[in-house]
Parts: sequence; C-alpha cells; structure tokens
Amino acid sequence: MSAEPDRLWPSISSGGDEMEFRDFSLGVNQTKVARFAEELAEGKIMATLCKKCGRKYYPPRADCEGCMENDMEWSPVGGEGNLVTFTKIYVPPDQFAVRPPLMPFSSLQFDPCPIGLLEVEGGLRIMGWIPKVDLKKIRVGMKMKALPQTLPDGKVTIVLEPIY
Repeated sequence: MSAEPDRLWPSISSGGDEMEFRDFSLGVNQTKVARFAEELAEGKIMATLCKKCGRKYYPPRADCEGCMENDMEWSPVGGEGNLVTFTKIYVPPDQFAVRPPLMPFSSLQFDPCPIGLLEVEGGLRIMGWIPKVDLKKIRVGMKMKALPQTLPDGKVTIVLEPIY
C-alpha cells in the first residue's frame, strides 16, 4: 500500500515525472483514425472501406483485419436504420439524465439513461445515447437516426433519435 493513504489510483511513470492514472488517456488525435473525431465534430459519421478486399468498418479502422492491408478509404455512413438492441445505464456521464436528489441521504440521483445499437446500411452498427425517448417507449426494430452531438464540455458523442 502506498505511503499516501488517500491515493486510490496507481501511477504511471513517464521518464521520471509521475502522472496519475486517472488523468491518463490516449487522445483520439494521436491515433491513426483521428479523422473520425474530426468528422464527427463536423456532423458526419464516417466509416472506412478497405480498397483491396472491400470490407467496410465502423467504427473506422486504419488496418483491414480481413486482408491485413492499410489502404483504407473514408466514406460517410447513412445514419438511418433500425434499433437492434438497447439497455439503460444507471450512472451515466454528467451530460445525460442527471437530476437533483430525490431520496434522503443521497447526494445524487440518476435517471436511467438508455443507449442503443442501430443497424444502418451494409449491416454496420452504430452505438449511441437515446436521451430524447422515454425508456418505456423504446422498442427493438424502431426506426432511428444516428446524429453527432457536441456536448457542453466540447466532447462529441452520438445520439439516436426516432424517425416518425
């Protein structure tokens, strides 16, 4: 156990400097598929297509697992499709479904926040939040559209909205 009793996270050493594990993450802009996040911020959901064997990937990949090539082409994904499955998360990120405490002795109370998997063109599946639909009205098979959304903290995510 550490000499610091309140420290719950292990450290990562980076050449003499110590960094808290909870503060460490690989930024998407440091990966081969940085374009995905850039396009998402511009309102476009993108996939990659292997130029050699024709396999299409979402989320985008820089290398094809089928033929092991790295010659990939970027293409937009049509965001309309059918909901394949969904679930609810009881402790979502702050941007989704946070409300004031309703129970005594509780510092926070969360509404369950639904997330779903949408099957779009070519069998690609897009995961996203479903913040605008009552949980009791969500049904497998319902027509939905995947839309990029910029959150108040500047991060970009995907939300699924019903098509009526």
